[in-house]
Amino acid sequence: MAEPSKGKLVLWNDGKGFGFVRHESDGKDLFLHISAIRNYRKGLSRRPAAGDIVHYQPLSHEEVKGPRRISAAMVIGINDAIFGIDAESGSWWSVLGLKLLAGTPILLSFYLIWRTGNLIPLVSYIFMSALSSLYYAVDKRRALMNSWRIPEIYLHCFELLGGWPGALLSQKAFRHKKKKGDYQRVFWEIVTLHGLIWLVYLYFDLTRHK
Repeated sequence: MAEPSKGKLVLWNDGKGFGFVRHESDGKDLFLHISAIRNYRKGLSRRPAAGDIVHYQPLSHEEVKGPRRISAAMVIGINDAIFGIDAESGSWWSVLGLKLLAGTPILLSFYLIWRTGNLIPLVSYIFMSALSSLYYAVDKRRALMNSWRIPEIYLHCFELLGGWPGALLSQKAFRHKKKKGDYQRVFWEIVTLHGLIWLVYLYFDLTRHK
């Protein structure tokens, strides 16, 4: 296979999903459809935009009539997929703290099982966290594809019912909802509420058995 060519995206129609890439040396424009962008169906970290640098493989003149087209392309600055762990850099202690915070209600649920045999909190945290992670991933994908979004109230309901640990980890993994102030305010109110409930339970449990 020939070495990929390099050019700049000089025009992009996001509504129709196509644009034109201008070769860096000869100045000729080639047609680019979004389906030619690598792994576009898995989700992109953002939509293409005019000015992006593109590495591409063009179709030969024998393969297409009319304007030359691009058969495969990689847009610099756009991640391939959204379903992997976030590659953002972060200190080890901040990552550890995040995991400890998310794991705390699970540990407390095991403590509750040991004290009372009640399985409901553990099942709720595990099931709702998995559901929250799934919906975060779906909502992120839909955001990148400019599709119908999942209402935020649904996500908050899952978090309130025990899914906040999964939501916390998903916010970092998918880089989703992290910078939305109103959303984060409600999210941390839910986390605080769960923390207060556990503190009240632990207080009465420990004082009752003194």
